Parts: sequence; C-alpha cells; structure tokens
Amino acid sequence: MSRRSVQLVRVGLVAAALFFVALIAEWKLACLLLKPIPVLCVLAWLWPVRGADARRLRAGLVLSLLGDILLAEAIDLFIAGLAAFLLAHVAYVAAFVGRTRALHLLRLAPIVAFGWSVYGWLAPNLGELRGPVLAYVIVICAMMWRAAAQVGERPGQEGRAWAGLAGAIAFALSDTLIAVNRFIAWSLGVEVLLMVLYWVAQVLIASSVAREE
Repeated sequence: MSRRSVQLVRVGLVAAALFFVALIAEWKLACLLLKPIPVLCVLAWLWPVRGADARRLRAGLVLSLLGDILLAEAIDLFIAGLAAFLLAHVAYVAAFVGRTRALHLLRLAPIVAFGWSVYGWLAPNLGELRGPVLAYVIVICAMMWRAAAQVGERPGQEGRAWAGLAGAIAFALSDTLIAVNRFIAWSLGVEVLLMVLYWVAQVLIASSVAREE
C-alpha cells in the first residue's frame, strides 16, 4: 500500500470515528460535515486510475456523496437523497455491465427473492413512497446481479470481482437498514451498522476497479 493510500485510510477512519461520536452526541452539523469524508477518501484513492470502468465508479462515488449530504439529518431531503443513490447504483450497474454482459440468470434468482422479500416487508409502511422505493429495490437488485455476473469472467482478476460482489451485497444490506430506520423504527445501533456497511461497500466496490494495463 502506498504512502498516499495509507494517509487516505487514516483520514477516512478518523472521520468515521468522529462521525459516530457526533451521531451519539446528536451534533447534526458535525454529522453533516463528517459523513461524506470517508467516501471522499475513497474517491481520492480512485481518482488517478484510468479507464471507463474507473470513470463509472467515480460517478457512483460522486452521486453517493450527494446522497450522503441530502440524507444527513441536518438537511433530510429523503426523496432527493433516494434519487442520488439510485443514480449511484445505476453508475455501478454500468461499471459491472462494462466488465461482462454474460447473463448468469441462476445468480439472479436469490437476488430477486431478497428484493421481493424486503419490499414485501416494507410495503405496508411506505405509503405514497411505494413506487419510488420499488424502483430503488429493482435498481439495487440489478446492481447485485451484475456484480454477481462478473465473478469468473475476468481471468486473473477474481479477487477484484469478488470484492465487487461483496461490496454490492453490503450496499444492499446498508440500504435495507436505512429503510428499517426510516419506515419501521429508528435505533442508534442500526444507524451505526448501516454506516459501517455503507463505507465498507464503497471501499470494496472501488477496489474492484478494472485497471488499464
């Protein structure tokens, strides 16, 4: 790991730790300022990498940063934040499709079951947001499917493919917990877990980048 990468890891970890302190203390402005920093560090790490794959991942990170800000409690523009993260997932879908267009439909089956189960569980509590949330579930399931489809398709890059899949799954679990906190019942423990999953997801997806030779 390069010195620059080590510095970015340190900054990201410190920012994450301070965010959790601010979250527990209910310092909303501090949360707003600290929340995007770990993803900014991932974006800075990925920035020098060339190629279409890296550009698509960077687009997803930038849109995620926008979503972080819009969903922060100090601002709380839920629909706008939902739209930003939906577009981030679309960018990640584009990145995974750029790596392979193989269908691997059997890998889609458990993902559809997951998405259908989560949406069915949440639906009674969604009210007028049923449509937007359903669209979001469909897109994030598409992201997981395309991440799963890339596994085994790039000889010599199996580790990165698995990192991308693990990141997509972690992102889906994080989003599910966001829905739990928003539509079922909020808890601090769930908030902490979903943020950990979210940051881990972004790191894993970024680390799956296909580098140009």
